[in-house]
Amino acid sequence: MYGTLALTPKALADYQPIIGDHGIEEIRRLAARLQGVRVLNLSVTAFGTGVAELLNAAVPLLADVGLDCTWQVVRPAEEFAAANKALYRALAGLSDEWSAEIGETWLRYSEMNAGLLGEPFDIIVVHDPQPAAIRAFAPNDHARWVLHSHLDLSSAQPDAWALLRRQIERYDAILFDADAFVHPDLRLAPVTVIPPAIDPLGPRNMELAPEVIDMVLKRHAIDPARPLILQISPCDPGSDFLGAIDVADRVRRDVPGVQLVLVAANPPEDPVSIAYFDQAVRKAMEYSDVHILRGQSEIGNVEANALQRAARVVIQRGLRRGFWLWISDAQWKRRPVVTGRSGALTQQVADGVTGFLADDTETFANRVAQLLVDEPLAKRLGQAGHDYVRARFLLPRFIADELRLFSDILGLGR
Repeated sequence: MYGTLALTPKALADYQPIIGDHGIEEIRRLAARLQGVRVLNLSVTAFGTGVAELLNAAVPLLADVGLDCTWQVVRPAEEFAAANKALYRALAGLSDEWSAEIGETWLRYSEMNAGLLGEPFDIIVVHDPQPAAIRAFAPNDHARWVLHSHLDLSSAQPDAWALLRRQIERYDAILFDADAFVHPDLRLAPVTVIPPAIDPLGPRNMELAPEVIDMVLKRHAIDPARPLILQISPCDPGSDFLGAIDVADRVRRDVPGVQLVLVAANPPEDPVSIAYFDQAVRKAMEYSDVHILRGQSEIGNVEANALQRAARVVIQRGLRRGFWLWISDAQWKRRPVVTGRSGALTQQVADGVTGFLADDTETFANRVAQLLVDEPLAKRLGQAGHDYVRARFLLPRFIADELRLFSDILGLGR
């Protein structure tokens, strides 16, 4: 594996204004029994994913409270990367391209990576299924192994699931982001659910000066004086960029001058996503005031932060599976949101309380227009969304949940 990733230090004390003295004291109490415990977080990539964002924030904070916590990335290879992508899509129920040959490649490279795991650890947390088979080939030591699947496995392709299931049996703990993500085969297994979290002090959510927000808008030819609708998501059919353009077109009947910004959070790589991105760009050219931007190359975390703060309404037309924490980011910024009912969006948005859920383009457009016109309603839903995220989806809560899990699997109690 690569060497330990160098991360920017974090201090739990900086979160006191957000979670209060009681929250700080609870985390320190949970960490007291885990001082010096060596924890390795293992993932397949160091950037550009929700897992990477979470680890970039969580690992330094766990280190700050006394754990010897590190993060490493498995050694890449073209064959292994292709097998990992095929496995991911098969387990998400998005593809039928999985084969026994791909499975053999996956196991072969997993064994190679396991051979590079030479340091002793007390706990090894494997993030997502792609590196899960490393456990089978790792040296027998005293480490406790945790599989943290951020992926919804509930409708995985049978052949791919059968292979992964044999690897999961070797783990001391299995962790999911939501109960709905658990495959039916695991319903009787000891499964822990820990929802994901956002970092309120990270670059995606930190406070920004008005001039920084204006600079980002002007750089992308967005008029700060006119209302803005924003969607940040993968650019694939499941996220429905084309439908978002239709929503904005209908909203303009009630609110002239509305602008739409669509940010493709990750560069499209597979043929389906590339074709869909091209289709969305062509459709956007048919309308005025529709901007499509590429994440990473054009929009980083600070720019995304600025766009969310400038938006009057943040939308998410659809989501194939899992959480999409850009919505929680927007709620934290008190932006009113309108989303579909797919994935875990219904766990992030309480309809009519912390935002709106919509099932079709007409309802989407009506809700967005309502929020643009009714400022008190938009403010009320925005504040309720902020409070909802504070209670459920902030990084310190995630840290506390992980500390409880670590204590449990080491038999230290709470």
